[in-house]
Amino acid sequence: MIIHRKIESVLLGWKNSENRKPVILRGARQVGKTFIINRFSSNYDDFVEVNLERPRERELFHDFNTGRELIERIQLYKGRKIDAAHTLLFIDEIQHSAGAIRSLRYIHEDVKELSVIAAGSLLEVFSKQEGFSFPVGRVKNLFLYPVHFLEYLEAKNPPLAKELLNLELTKETPHHDLFIQAFNEYAFIGGMPEALSRYLETGSYSDLPEIYDAILMGYIEDVEKYSNIAKVKYLSHTIDRAPLYAGERITYEKFGESSYRSREMKEAFDVLERALLVHRARPSTSTKIPIIEKLRKAPKLFFLDVGLANHRIGFKTFFNNKKALDNVYQGRISEQIAAQEMISLSHKAPSLHFWIREKGAAEIDFLYPFKERVIPIEIKSGKAGKLRSLNLFMENSDHPYAVRVYSGKTRVDKITLPSGKTFFLYSMPYYLLPRLDEAIDELITHF
Repeated sequence: MIIHRKIESVLLGWKNSENRKPVILRGARQVGKTFIINRFSSNYDDFVEVNLERPRERELFHDFNTGRELIERIQLYKGRKIDAAHTLLFIDEIQHSAGAIRSLRYIHEDVKELSVIAAGSLLEVFSKQEGFSFPVGRVKNLFLYPVHFLEYLEAKNPPLAKELLNLELTKETPHHDLFIQAFNEYAFIGGMPEALSRYLETGSYSDLPEIYDAILMGYIEDVEKYSNIAKVKYLSHTIDRAPLYAGERITYEKFGESSYRSREMKEAFDVLERALLVHRARPSTSTKIPIIEKLRKAPKLFFLDVGLANHRIGFKTFFNNKKALDNVYQGRISEQIAAQEMISLSHKAPSLHFWIREKGAAEIDFLYPFKERVIPIEIKSGKAGKLRSLNLFMENSDHPYAVRVYSGKTRVDKITLPSGKTFFLYSMPYYLLPRLDEAIDELITHF
């Protein structure tokens, strides 16, 4: 079953824009980059693909002087004329050639009418390893992440997806139980396109473990192919163990019950974060813009995809109970899925933060920059009056808005703090996360 991705409308806007720059589509393996570009190519009269995993096609990008010379070379190799104004050139697996990455600048300067999209995995890893840089200011970077909930719902249940888009965001949701059931299903399967497509086609989970195993093994094989032999064991260990610690603060020393030292494990996490396989939320004591990270404090770990994490943890059954997600795996799966949804809201590089108290044990799950404000977001159940860390944050906040994401129904409570200060707590169900920005905007506008 085809799952339509929001990035396709972003690419269509890029195609129709003036002064169009080449696009570099970044993302981990298996998130659907090549599939999306092939489908997007239907918007052009002609489509030319060059795959740099093939040695002969890599050679095209050696020793050329201008963008036009390179396009001439590709024409001769492909045996066909390229009408630049009506053609999409797709350079896949671009991380295999520093020359291809440099070529984007020359194509942009010399053949402006040609649409060019490049895609690759491990791009930042290769650039650091091989010592080359990207043509700053001459390319447009877009990031692709796993399928998010709204994309899944549009494929699984279009009428329910349409209703989600039309919900009044600060009022109680009709059909709440249907939405929660759909979200819990998504939170179990995750957002890897192959696994989701198989599930949508069969309605069965039985085929998915094999797909998850193949994806995780593919990541480890990538590490073995492209890393220094001395570093492979740290990277492989991190890929294997990171899903088990999703939603948890980590220390590098002896991570994942290993005997490995802090320095080697931190370097492994740095590499995998650049490869977009893991995300680390950084702690901060900030209650206002800018969010200043406490780099000496332990970060919180999130994996690429919740379905892969669930598989690695060993979950075998769905989160069927409509309230179950708040408490699955000590609430860490709900934090993982919230992080994943927030990252996917934009097509930019991921940036996650959470709040810690300067002194004491208080912690808030996420800090969400919104316009000129820092919005605290808690991912948990519980009575509004018992969110102690949130109350501490709001005592020092320069605005009266906070968000709690949970399995319950939409509501807005006015909370009075011990100091007499008041704030508005917007409690939103998980399924509204794809509309988080709209929801916060509506909260600020109406309260």
